[in-house]
Amino acid sequence: MSGYRVRRQGEGWIELEVIAQRARSPVMLVLAWPETWSDAAAFAPHLTRARSGNYGLILVGTPDELEDAKLDTVSTDADLTALSAPMTMVQLLLALRSRADAIAMRITAATIELEHERARHENEMLISIGRSLSQERDIESLLAIILRRACEVTSSDAGSVYIVEGHEEDLTRRRLRFAVSQNESRNVQSAGFTMPVASSSIVGSCVLSGVPINVPDLYKLDEPGMGNNQWGFVHDRSFDDKYHYQGRSVLAVPMISARDEVIGVIQLINKRGKGFISLQDPSDFEHGVVAFDDVSEKYVSALASQAGIALENVLLYEEVRTLFDSFVKASVTAIESRDPTTSGHSNRVAELTVGLGKAINRTDTGTFRDLRFSNDSLKQMEYAALLHDFGKVGVREHVLVKAKKLYEHEREIILQRFQLIKRGHKIAGLEKKLQYYQDATREQIVEQLTAVDSDMSSKILELDDIIKFILAANEPTVLEQGGFERIAEIAGMTYDDETGSNIPLLSHNEATCLQIKRGSLTEAERNEINSHVVHTYNFLKEIPWSRTLRDVPEIAGAHHEKLDGSGYPKGRKAPQIPVEAKMMAIADIYDALTASDRPYKKAMPVEKALDILSGDVKRGQLDAQLYDIFVAQRVYLVTQRDPQPS
Repeated sequence: MSGYRVRRQGEGWIELEVIAQRARSPVMLVLAWPETWSDAAAFAPHLTRARSGNYGLILVGTPDELEDAKLDTVSTDADLTALSAPMTMVQLLLALRSRADAIAMRITAATIELEHERARHENEMLISIGRSLSQERDIESLLAIILRRACEVTSSDAGSVYIVEGHEEDLTRRRLRFAVSQNESRNVQSAGFTMPVASSSIVGSCVLSGVPINVPDLYKLDEPGMGNNQWGFVHDRSFDDKYHYQGRSVLAVPMISARDEVIGVIQLINKRGKGFISLQDPSDFEHGVVAFDDVSEKYVSALASQAGIALENVLLYEEVRTLFDSFVKASVTAIESRDPTTSGHSNRVAELTVGLGKAINRTDTGTFRDLRFSNDSLKQMEYAALLHDFGKVGVREHVLVKAKKLYEHEREIILQRFQLIKRGHKIAGLEKKLQYYQDATREQIVEQLTAVDSDMSSKILELDDIIKFILAANEPTVLEQGGFERIAEIAGMTYDDETGSNIPLLSHNEATCLQIKRGSLTEAERNEINSHVVHTYNFLKEIPWSRTLRDVPEIAGAHHEKLDGSGYPKGRKAPQIPVEAKMMAIADIYDALTASDRPYKKAMPVEKALDILSGDVKRGQLDAQLYDIFVAQRVYLVTQRDPQPS
C-alpha cells in the first residue's frame, strides 16, 4: 500500500490519495462500508464528490449486503463501483489500481478534450483577430483592438501598448510612445507620453532584447541584479500610489515587423485568478492576481506576431498617405504659384466639397438619403478637389494671369502710340507756325497762330478722350452701351507715321480684345483656359491611383460639366456626371464668386452668390437637391469666410 496515502477517514469510510501512472493529478478513492452507504444522509456528500471527475466511490460489503443495497435512486453520473468482501490483499490492490487507472484515463481524456476545445477556440480567436487587424487602417483603433483582445484571452486586468518611434540604428536613441491603455478596475485618464528605450524599464528592456519578459510579481522583486531580478528593474509605484492600485504580475511581449525590428510592445498587467472579475481591495491583489502562465505567453506572442505585421502595414500606409498628401499639397502650391490671384482656391473648394459630402451623410430625406460616403470616399473627393485645377500648369502663364482685356505690354504700346501721335500733332503745329512766320504779315500771323493752337489742342483733347475711353474699356467689366461701336469707330481712325503710311489707331487684335463683352479673355484665350480640365484629367490618369482613389481623375475632370450638357470639356449631361463632380461644381462656383483675393473683382456677398447658384439650378445646370443641402446645412460656412458687404 506504499502507493496510497490516507487523506481522510470517518466512521465507515476512508479516503485514499493515489498517484496513478497516467494521471496528471492525484486520484481520490473512497472506500465506504454498509454503515455509510446504507445511510442516505451520510452517503450524500460522498456521492456529490463522486461526480467531480477525479473521485472514485467504492462500496465495500458482503455479497448479501451488496445485494440488499438500494442504489436505484443514485445518479448514474457518479463514479461508483463495488467490492465484495472478504477479499485477499492482492485482490484489493488490483481493484484499487484498476479503479484509479480508469479514473486517470477519464481525467486524461477530459483534459485532452478540454485542451483541444481551448486550442480550437484560440485558433478561431487568432483567425478572427487576424481578420480584424488586416482590415483596420487607423493606428489608434488598431492598437485598441490589439490590447483589448490580449487582455480578454489572458484575463488581464490592465494593459498598454507602446510604439517605438525613430529610425536611429542605436535603439537607445529611439523613443517609446505610450499609445493606448485600459484598466478594468480603475478609471484611469491616460495621457500620451514618451520615454527613452532603456533597460531600466520593462518595455524598454523588451525592445532591446526582442523577447517576452514575464515578471510573476513586481512587489516581490529583489534588488536590481539580485536573486529573481536578473533584469535590473526598479518598480516605480507612483501610479500605484496615485490610483491605489498594485501592479503585480506583468507580461511584456514585443511586436516585431517583417523586417525583424521591434516596432512596439504589448504590456499586460495583473492576470486575474479564477473568480476575480476586478481588483478593488488590497487583498484582491494578494490573492486574486496570478503569474502569466506559458499558455498566456504563447498566445500573446502569437497575437503580437500578427499585430506586428498589421502595425507595420498601418505605419507604412500612414507613411504613404503622408507622402501623397505632401505631394498633393506641393502640386497645389505649384498651381497657385503660377496664378497667385487664385491662392487658396483649391483648398477652399476641397473643404466645401468634403463638407457637402459629410452633410449628405447626415441627410435622411430626398434623393440622397441612402447615399453615404466612407472615409475613403471623402479622401478621394478631397484629392479630386485639391487637384481639380492642376491642368492650369498646361496653360500659358500670361493667359492664366491675364487680369484685363489687354496685356500690360499691349496697353503700353497703345499709350506710347498715342503719345507719338500727340507729339506728331505738336510738331505739325510748330511747322505751320514757322511757315506762317516766313510768309504771312504781322496781322495774319496772330490770327493764324491762334487757329493752329486751337486745332492742335482740339486734336490732343480728342486723343486724350480716346485714351480715357480705351483705358476704361480695358477693365474686365461689362462693356457699356455703345462701347462696341465706339471701339470699332476708333479702330477705323488712322494717323500718318514718319514715312507717310496711314496707320489705324487700334490694331485688329487690340480692337477685338477691347470689344470683349464680359471679363478679360478673348474666345481663344477662354478656350485655352477651359482646356485646363482636359490637362487635369490627362495628368491625373497617368498616376497609378489605389483602388479607393481610382475615380480621382474622373471626378476632377468633370467639375465644369453642367447637368443640361452646356458644360465642358465633353458636354456631358446629368446621368454621365459623377455625383462628386456635381458637388464640386457648386463648391467651385461659390468660392469663385465669394473669393476676396481676386484683383479684378470684388468679393460677392454670400447671399448674392447663393442667388446666382440658385439661378444656375433653375436653368438646369446644377443639381437642385445638392444645392438645397448646401444651403440648408450651411455648408458654405466651412471655409469660415465672413459675408462681404455689397
